[in-house]
Amino acid sequence: MLKILWVEDEYSEQKQVSWFNNRSVCVKTSFDEAENAINHCLTQFDLIVLDINLENSEHTDRVKALAKQFKISEQAFLQESGMNLFLNLLEHGFPKDQIIFLTANADINISRIDELREFYRQGDDDAFNEILGAITNGLSEETVIKCAELIKAEDIEGLCQYLENYFNKLNDGVTNNTYNRFCEAYRRCRIEPPKAINKSLNEAKHHLNHWLENHERNDYLVLRRGVIEACSFLKSHIEKNEDTIQFRDFIKIENQQPTIEIPTADIGNYLETLAQFLPLKQSDDPIIFYRLFLRTLVHEWEENIEAKWLKEKHGNDLSKIRDIYTFAWLMKMTRNWVSHANLLEPLKPQFIAFLFLVNMRAMFKLTKAIQPYEKILLRCISLSPTNSIIPKELQDYVSGVEKDIDGILTGLKLDQTGHFGEKINAIYRQNTGNPDAEPHDYQKFLLHYFWVNQKADLIHLTATSDEFLPTLARHIYNRSFP
Repeated sequence: MLKILWVEDEYSEQKQVSWFNNRSVCVKTSFDEAENAINHCLTQFDLIVLDINLENSEHTDRVKALAKQFKISEQAFLQESGMNLFLNLLEHGFPKDQIIFLTANADINISRIDELREFYRQGDDDAFNEILGAITNGLSEETVIKCAELIKAEDIEGLCQYLENYFNKLNDGVTNNTYNRFCEAYRRCRIEPPKAINKSLNEAKHHLNHWLENHERNDYLVLRRGVIEACSFLKSHIEKNEDTIQFRDFIKIENQQPTIEIPTADIGNYLETLAQFLPLKQSDDPIIFYRLFLRTLVHEWEENIEAKWLKEKHGNDLSKIRDIYTFAWLMKMTRNWVSHANLLEPLKPQFIAFLFLVNMRAMFKLTKAIQPYEKILLRCISLSPTNSIIPKELQDYVSGVEKDIDGILTGLKLDQTGHFGEKINAIYRQNTGNPDAEPHDYQKFLLHYFWVNQKADLIHLTATSDEFLPTLARHIYNRSFP
């Protein structure tokens, strides 16, 4: 669930439900509150919805100072103060396409033209034609003919500019369309203006919901939000009880003593680093960021950390810790692989989310129930997980995977003994640095390890329960097998 900052000086709970349904919204009802949120806690938010006119804000010292600075009245400043907040957001590096104005201070048709562009880009012909009909309804025959010519020529940007010029001429001398004047200044600078939705549009709620849903389908934003929420929750979790740091159970033991110490403060710093790692704006080359993030995530699984030490502490009985043991092995292998090669690339949010979930379940003692941050990251992995897993089908898949790995080992003339993790590690070692090596899907190898190592507890993977393990299994099932 993405977090939304909504700036609205005429707030009511009914309005919030009407505009945002059950989304996670932080409301600021005055200029000062909004500016403070932008200046001090902007990373908490993924999307910003701004009103332009905040005239109901208190005339604070800050408002008085700004009004004096720009030589206008305090009321005049507040009536357009949403623009000040918008530019403040840009100065803080907040992505422009993650900000939208929800305001009455924009021409209805100009707002519709923005929607026209968006629906065209998305290839939604029905919505495009519906909006175009609303815009051109009542226009002169000459104007409608010109629009038809531009559409026939597939010059949609030309169509939008033609309509904007038409309505801007009609608005000459109209002073209440603050947004339009702001957009005109943007265009003079050859910059695409920010988006706006006119509150009074009949379809305004539909347009806002459409804009929100587009961002909620952005896997990068969902991954980033899930990571931030996870680190905040887990930091609080260990502050309440540092015994919930399960990671210490994997420390190598020599002479009946742990070889290293892991202070609680170090784990807290690790979580803070992860929380701040992914920037607000997705990089043009996200693979580099994912690579660095993954290396930071798995860095703690160094040579003194081994899954086998957890196993020994439980008398080599995996019946109650098999999932944690599996997760630890996954992270240990991932650390080794990403430290010496880029065989897991290209990295995408879905796979990063899987490894992040697994890592945190290995490092911290959590209940079997799904945590709120896990729900966010599971959505990143798959919006449509399989409803159920058929045990016989899964058994066949797992058997097929094991045979395939043995076949690869045979082709490489490598030993086929050992557990599945040792086998895929052998393939990794043989192929690393070998330019003539046959390509393999190493991401699938790690997913397959999850299933093979858990096959003794098949009932826990195929259960219809909403606990974490079977829910994770349902979300990665279609990614793991044909």
